[in-house]
Amino acid sequence: MNATSRRIAMIALVAALGTLTVSAGTVSLTWDQVADSDLAGYRVYWGTSPGTYPNSQDVGKVVTATISGLTDCTPWYLAVKAYDTAGNLSVSYSNEVSGWPRPTVTTATPSNAEQGRTLSLTITGANFMSGATVQFGNTGITVNSVTVNSCNQITASVTVGGSATAGATNVDVTNSDQVFGSGASLFTVQAATNPTVSSTSPANGATGVTLSVHPAVTFSEAMLASSITSSTVRLLDGQGTAVAQAAGSPALSGDGLTATITPAANLNTGATYKIQVVSGASGVLDLANHAMASTYNQSTGFTTAADTTAPVISSVQSGSVASTSAQITWSTDEAADSQVFYRKSGQTGYQQTDVDATQVTSHTVTLQGLDPSATYQYHVRSADAAGNASTSSPDQTFNTGASTSSYLRSEAEAGALVSPVRTRSGSGSFGGGWIDTPSGTATGTASNPSGTATLGVNVPSAGTWYLWVRIYGPSTSSDAWFESVDGAARQAVTASKTGAWTWVAGRSYTLTQGLHSVELGGYEAQARADQVLLTNDAAFRPTAQPVDDQTPPAAPSGFAATSSNLQNTLNWTDPSDADFVKTVVRYRTDGRYPTSPVDGLAVTEETAAPGTADSYVHTGLTNGTVYSYSAFAVDASGNVGAASHAQGTPLDNVPPAVVTNARRADTRP
Repeated sequence: MNATSRRIAMIALVAALGTLTVSAGTVSLTWDQVADSDLAGYRVYWGTSPGTYPNSQDVGKVVTATISGLTDCTPWYLAVKAYDTAGNLSVSYSNEVSGWPRPTVTTATPSNAEQGRTLSLTITGANFMSGATVQFGNTGITVNSVTVNSCNQITASVTVGGSATAGATNVDVTNSDQVFGSGASLFTVQAATNPTVSSTSPANGATGVTLSVHPAVTFSEAMLASSITSSTVRLLDGQGTAVAQAAGSPALSGDGLTATITPAANLNTGATYKIQVVSGASGVLDLANHAMASTYNQSTGFTTAADTTAPVISSVQSGSVASTSAQITWSTDEAADSQVFYRKSGQTGYQQTDVDATQVTSHTVTLQGLDPSATYQYHVRSADAAGNASTSSPDQTFNTGASTSSYLRSEAEAGALVSPVRTRSGSGSFGGGWIDTPSGTATGTASNPSGTATLGVNVPSAGTWYLWVRIYGPSTSSDAWFESVDGAARQAVTASKTGAWTWVAGRSYTLTQGLHSVELGGYEAQARADQVLLTNDAAFRPTAQPVDDQTPPAAPSGFAATSSNLQNTLNWTDPSDADFVKTVVRYRTDGRYPTSPVDGLAVTEETAAPGTADSYVHTGLTNGTVYSYSAFAVDASGNVGAASHAQGTPLDNVPPAVVTNARRADTRP
């Protein structure tokens, strides 16, 4: 390998390592266009020390780029190089640009104020430098003073003038180097009006209300906390007598909109109560000291229900947490059944254990099939013998341990299919699809299966690997497939129960590091196969259920490879699906295209916004070798779209000129 080849390979390695940083900060740069007939694009380099750039990113053929994932509140140093179609880089860096990431403005508290008020506004976000200033989009708002408490918080004294424009306005923070950030519609100017009651809980006319209810009233705007007392926000019984309130009641929410009443004792069974809010100068007031026009009374009130007491859940905790399993324990004040709901952080739907109907007061449920090095949220549910149920809240969390094992998952329908094996779609499966054989298909045998599905898998290390298959059997005569790895004699795998998806253990295999082939063979007609898992963790028992979005994104479009010296430049456009998060690119050099994100060899994983025109330079290649690429779009729920294919055979060329006049592109105009 010559010096240029080694340099390009090192660039790719540094870029890959740079993507491991997980932070939120951004720096935007711009520079002058380089005049070069075969200019292909630019690469931005950055680090936390002057002249030292351990990270880099190919930004394509543009003269403005934003680098993300930078540690907040930290000075960064950046420079730019150009590259041509052969992958040749400028011989030296551009001038260096330095500074903190762009300010981000997240919240303004309080988030609204009436015309005529002077208030202290707390602004949160990141990258607030000493000397930063605050501006508003709406006219009529005066910033009296600004105190930068930390790089994440500013306190500003603000006067909302009587003529300030009503409505939502942006809040901007500008650092002393004129780099600024804006929080869209974070603060709202309210016209000076009398407050009103917008809703109550329980609603007027509600029946069957629990005896331990904490009635609440919601106002049309934020209220003055000192005006919310047990004399101004009250609960009246059927005779119009005020119900005694507990210490600290009523309590005003942080946004000043909701006042919650906590009775000193549970309410009476089957009784009627009314919520009352007193008006006038001695009643409730908003932050501008405006009073309600008249006293609010619920017209009919609400009626409590008969006493039906659910179990009280306590001492919810996790224990015996390993890399793929955990034990959840809790107590109830009466005998009740046991069930756990859990999800990996970032998911919306919960997986759930089967209900253990045993009525106990000390509960233990073991979770299996978890992902290593992951954060899980969970809550528990218990119902007593009468069916009264309680659910713990809020969700608690635990972190599974790291694992040296690998867990390689592939969608069965992504493999190479031989008829009569076919792809089907519907709910209950990962990716919204599975494979089966049609009704009436002849029963397959180990030597002559009824069609096959073949998947490629790249095993990262030699050893014993365990195969699992997720199967659905409509009946006991339609619940089996054959499994085989690398052409081994086929063996049946049968669902443990019918009418539900189940994970079924296949055989274990001694495999070398590298590419291998997993085959599912048709055995019984209409038996479904959804997902294949190959792992070297002997203790792992998969339990994953498709509880979130299972609709895969569209395939990347325009996927193409442009070849040059020792590299291929890959270009594509990411799908426009709203939940798209990244594109995974893999390759093979044996004339076959990778069938899944665990097949073939890794090229890159590129995160981007939906519909982004993206590219990646695959360097360190062998000239004259045909590289077969597959690009897979992945959404926020982990669904993988159909593959797009491209091929490239590397070639050669000459370096472009040095980039000049690099500068920040995120400063205030």
